[in-house]
Amino acid sequence: MARSLSMRRATPPAARRGSRGMMRMREKKPLQCLVLKKLRKLKKIVPGCRDVGLEALLRRTADYISFLELKVIVLKRILDIHGV
Repeated sequence: MARSLSMRRATPPAARRGSRGMMRMREKKPLQCLVLKKLRKLKKIVPGCRDVGLEALLRRTADYISFLELKVIVLKRILDIHGV
């Protein structure tokens, strides 16, 4: 049976969720919105993290930081060897 229009409007805000089960941004606290924005940006920066959860994102971010630090060390050593 179809629900009436008045019943659809009576749905509490917590029940109205986006495609991923998250509440709409304007219904969250400002700090939560800021954190979600930064997490989305981090997912774009770290390779292979577009469709992973929070735990995997943080783990892969730590691994990526270690990789970048190691890369800097290797490049510095190459410069030292070649005297540039």
